[in-house]
Amino acid sequence: MLVHTIEDLNDTLVRYDYTANLSRGNWAWEFARRNSSLRAAAYSAQPILETRSACCDIQLLRIREQDHQAENWGLLFFPNPDQSALTTHVFWSDKTYPRKVAVHVREREPGEIDEIFEKSTRLCKIIHLVDAFEHEHILVKGKKCSIQVRCSGKSLLSLEPVKMEFSISGFSTMQDHVNALNRAQKVYGDDDMSPPVWSRKGLGYRNALVALDAHDAGLTYRETATIFYGEKRISEEWGGPSSAMKSEMARLLAKGQRLRDGEYFSLLEENL
Repeated sequence: MLVHTIEDLNDTLVRYDYTANLSRGNWAWEFARRNSSLRAAAYSAQPILETRSACCDIQLLRIREQDHQAENWGLLFFPNPDQSALTTHVFWSDKTYPRKVAVHVREREPGEIDEIFEKSTRLCKIIHLVDAFEHEHILVKGKKCSIQVRCSGKSLLSLEPVKMEFSISGFSTMQDHVNALNRAQKVYGDDDMSPPVWSRKGLGYRNALVALDAHDAGLTYRETATIFYGEKRISEEWGGPSSAMKSEMARLLAKGQRLRDGEYFSLLEENL
């Protein structure tokens, strides 16, 4: 993964800067793709996708047949487990990810503009997927995060002009729907050079991910703690009377392992 040798420790955290704006679906994939059983299943999976290109550099995907093995992991098909959600195409099933942003597609009136389509194609990369049941999904990929969108109504592949409108689907309250839309706006974020900023939950997930990768790379708790605190502080405090740092490294690793081994499903219900 991202930690390979002890010499990497000084700049390890920088390699996780890409996680600062990850969506819930992105975080779930980051942990799931580290599961050895999922990786083995993905490597052995038979190709089931048809791909072609459309206008505005949109990539069109179609699943030829239902992938039951991928669905056991909550996915519609297996993405490349060696790639992050920012570089591969991750589509979670509606059953696994019921509270994703949804749009209703209707016929467009003369003179109307599809604001969602115009803004998304201008600022993002769009991947359109038709699943094995002819349901349509969109992956909107920005520079720092991506979101999966469920589509209903008319087909986006219709020959007639259509317009997308946000719809309430899978949310228990209007506020939950508004919060989801606000989080989705992150996909339009620019590519500025400001330092990454994590939410409290997001920082916890990042640290668990680092601890998991460090363990899988063979690092000790002390070496893992050096990633977070630096060699100077570890040299001064690790051998002292307090076991707080050791306990924290054990807690982070346990959290990362739980998320990798199936608890990542819970991330698809959380508000980051």
